[in-house]
Amino acid sequence: MRKNIGVSEVFLQDKPAKALIFLKKENKPVYQARISKEIGSTYAHTYNVLKELEDLRFVVFRKSGRIKLVKLTETGENVADALISFLDVAQLGEIERAVDIIYEKEIKGKLREEMNKEDVEKRLSNLKDKLKEYFENKPSNVSILARKLVKKINDVMAEGLGYAPQA
Repeated sequence: MRKNIGVSEVFLQDKPAKALIFLKKENKPVYQARISKEIGSTYAHTYNVLKELEDLRFVVFRKSGRIKLVKLTETGENVADALISFLDVAQLGEIERAVDIIYEKEIKGKLREEMNKEDVEKRLSNLKDKLKEYFENKPSNVSILARKLVKKINDVMAEGLGYAPQA
């Protein structure tokens, strides 16, 4: 049986991606210990990850007394933006997959009387609710994909439930 893993585990090394995204969201220099805690890694491993990111010129270390702060470079910010956008689009793909599974298992080829309409409507509505976060403060390509996916969910609901869903 195939393990259901997320796209970030397929395409990205988990800790470096999490570190870049965390630094981008913080938008200020951060202590290495805080990054360790946020990405769920040991201090030593986080140091190695950050050194690799420094070698790639994605982060810089800045001393504050005896403590080093870590900050994204301009290149690092661009990479973090691209990672966030990539993960958003990948998450939309996972939501679309969930819609397709509901359609295949619960709607396709069934009479409406054979369906558990309440359950189907609830599950599809929950997926639509997840999509709302993609409408604002996201790149236009992500927002457009999210809106197309809402339309697909509405079409599936109309076919399966026999009426147009609430917006």
